[in-house]
Formats: sequence, C-alpha cells, structure tokens
Amino acid sequence: MQPLEGRVFVVTGGGGAIARPILHAFAGAGAKVVVVDRTIDHAQKAAELVAGLPLAADLATAAGADQMVAAVVAQLGRVDGLIHTVGGFAMGKVDEVDVSQYDKLFDANVRSLFYTVRSVLPQLKARNDGFIAGFASEPAWTGAGPGASLYAASKAAVATFLRSLDGELKGSGIRVSILYPMGAVDTPANRRDMPDFDPAGYIDPAEIAATLLFAATRSARGRLPELPVYPARPAK
Repeated sequence: MQPLEGRVFVVTGGGGAIARPILHAFAGAGAKVVVVDRTIDHAQKAAELVAGLPLAADLATAAGADQMVAAVVAQLGRVDGLIHTVGGFAMGKVDEVDVSQYDKLFDANVRSLFYTVRSVLPQLKARNDGFIAGFASEPAWTGAGPGASLYAASKAAVATFLRSLDGELKGSGIRVSILYPMGAVDTPANRRDMPDFDPAGYIDPAEIAATLLFAATRSARGRLPELPVYPARPAK
C-alpha cells in the first residue's frame, strides 16, 4: 500500500514550476491531487499529467478559498492536506520600491495562505489528522533580506503564521511544515531573469517535492515543522 493512498492533497499554484514536481511526488505516493490555479487552463495542463482534479480559484478572497474547498469535498469527498505554493517576489530597497508592492506581496504571500488554510482546517479537524505546508524563504529563516525588505517581511509573516497555527493545533494529529528554499529555485522564470547565475547554484524543485513528501508522511510523533532546503555547496 502506498503511503498516501486514499488521501486528497490540495496543491495551490498548481500550474507553476515549483508545484509540478510536488504533484508528481504526491500522486506517485498514492494521493489524489487537486491542482488549484488562477485559471482552469493552467490547472488542467498540470492535472492531466498526474490524473488530478483541476480547479480554478481566486485564493486572494475568502469566498474563493471556501468555494475551492467546497468543490473538492463535493467531488472527492474529503481534504487531507494542503501544499500552498502561491506567492510573489519583488526586489526593492525601502526608499526605492513602489508602494504598490506592499499590497501585492502581502496579498500573494500572506493573505492567500490565511484564506486557504482557514478554509481547509475544518476538514482536517473533523478527522483530527492532516498536513499543511507553506513556503517561506531564506530571508525568513535568517531574519533579513536587504534589497528585498517587503518580500522578506511578507515571507517572515508566512513563517510566523504557520508556527502560530502549529501552536494552535497542539494536541491534534494535524502536522504543519514551513518550507524554506535557502536560495534560488531552478525554474524557467529564474533562469530567464538571472541569465548569469550559475545553474549549479539552483535548488532542484524535485528535491523540494521530496522533502515535502517526506514531511507529509511522518506521524504526529515525528513532526518536521521547519524544512530548510539548500542548494549544492559552491565548487572550490
């Protein structure tokens, strides 16, 4: 029997480059994966590769998150886990960044997480079991992100939110993990935006997927709440 057989995992931002290996890893472990993205086209393209359920949802609204969970329950009967990959990134020093980036980054990184977790929790609490994971960042781990202060602050808020959620779930079987990519992840967008970056220094998204799968298959007696994932060591 596969470790996640019969379980339903929601993967948000499911059409993205980081989410796709996660979908494959969890489907390969027997889970039924729900691929959630802003448009049904993006969701369907990723879902077709893993026999998943594609859904379009606006997770920047409470209603959008509630409707997404209701659709999952109506079609698959349950929710056992959430991997929230939705997020945003922007550089900019405090006195140079456009003020509009404040709302964009906190909406993408914090608001969407709050609404989605809030909508999923009743399903997990009903069975006193489940798994929730969200993405922070290296600045959230180290405590500073010079040149990207708003991004760093929003990701630190993600980490604090999830740690607080973990404390609220004390005594339950619901596990919470925070994934920290401790460097740039190897995605088409990063390769396009950083053409001079050494590819050997990227984090392999398949390793992120494997890390999350390992955490999701631990019991309540072996929780992994903090998951920093590092790139390869620099060559000498």
